[in-house]
Amino acid sequence: MKKLTALSLSALLISGTFLCFTQQAQAWRHGVVNRQGRQQRRIGNGIQNGSLTGREASHLEKQQVRLNRQETNMRAQDDGHLTQQDRSQLEHEQNRDSRNIYYDKHNARNQ
Repeated sequence: MKKLTALSLSALLISGTFLCFTQQAQAWRHGVVNRQGRQQRRIGNGIQNGSLTGREASHLEKQQVRLNRQETNMRAQDDGHLTQQDRSQLEHEQNRDSRNIYYDKHNARNQ
């Protein structure tokens, strides 16, 4: 009886751990896409309200395209998955791009 309970608990723990890792991987994939979408909207809002010049917006858009291309290449190298190192690099670059968006939207230049 004790063996059966221990085996059941072990199986439950292993399946729960696997489910957790699977959900984290899916959350990251959607997190990258969602963050790119949010940054894209921030650029669009900046264009709309005049806080970004055309040149600034063009530069920010090119950064977003470069990051999307880089993510696609990383996924192609590893059967559609991102390694932890890839995720870290993408997050670092997204942080940099986000700071650039903020800076360009809040500087004194207007259209």
